[in-house]
Amino acid sequence: MNKPKVSVLMATYKENVSAVKKAIDSIETQTISDWELVVVADDPSNEPVISYLREKEKRNKRVRLIIHKENRGLGGALNTAVSHAKGEYLARADVDDVSYPERLQEQLEYFDSHPETDLLFTGWRERRRDGEQRLRLPSSEMVREIKKYFFLNSLLLHPTLMTKAVVLQNNPYPEMSRPEDLVLFLTLMEEGYQFRLLPKVLYDYEVDTTLKYQKVRTYSANLLSVLLRKLPHWYSNPYYYLYIIRIGTEWLLSRNKYIYEKMNMLAAKIWRGVFGS
Repeated sequence: MNKPKVSVLMATYKENVSAVKKAIDSIETQTISDWELVVVADDPSNEPVISYLREKEKRNKRVRLIIHKENRGLGGALNTAVSHAKGEYLARADVDDVSYPERLQEQLEYFDSHPETDLLFTGWRERRRDGEQRLRLPSSEMVREIKKYFFLNSLLLHPTLMTKAVVLQNNPYPEMSRPEDLVLFLTLMEEGYQFRLLPKVLYDYEVDTTLKYQKVRTYSANLLSVLLRKLPHWYSNPYYYLYIIRIGTEWLLSRNKYIYEKMNMLAAKIWRGVFGS
């Protein structure tokens, strides 16, 4: 394909073939055909997945595989995908997750009718391994006022993103262990890009609770340092200070696993009680 309407960006690491297949199947069954899928294998030793992807690439010319020689993390893998993508729009999708068949079509139609939009997210359904499910449909108005509500509520699920290609071409993902998505969104908000939400659940998100403590320990330390460095830009935004308090609390709690396990759920409950989900 010379120039598809949308390029879907996906990165694999240690996942198994069944997880990757499920995610790719959900792209191949979209209600539109004007797409390409750019998959970056970020673990060159994951031979079963790479073999599956090589075969998929042979059978479907809209699927392209790029293999990193060494692990660069999600941010690095997505930057590689962006550099190879040909679409006018870029959409994210994670392995393990499922995009609903109408997802790409409905997001493209939204862009057509709301040309001021730069980044478009959707609602999603959280699925946990114990069978629990939860629908998440944030307020569209809150997303329009992203510079306030981003710091108070969980509004944006990164893998539901569709954006104009030029946005990510001009603003690469930070190549950090985590949270590369939140740091990128902070930068894009600073630069005045327009965030929007398509008010419909179009994505199934598999919640991974493994190694949760270690993940919180890592992302809170990384994000707190970024927030403090960016304070000169956000000094007049009172909600930014609340966010620093929130992430700072997570950082403090995660310095000790016992304290984290005892106090984190209480701290999260208090925050939700004051500001919502």
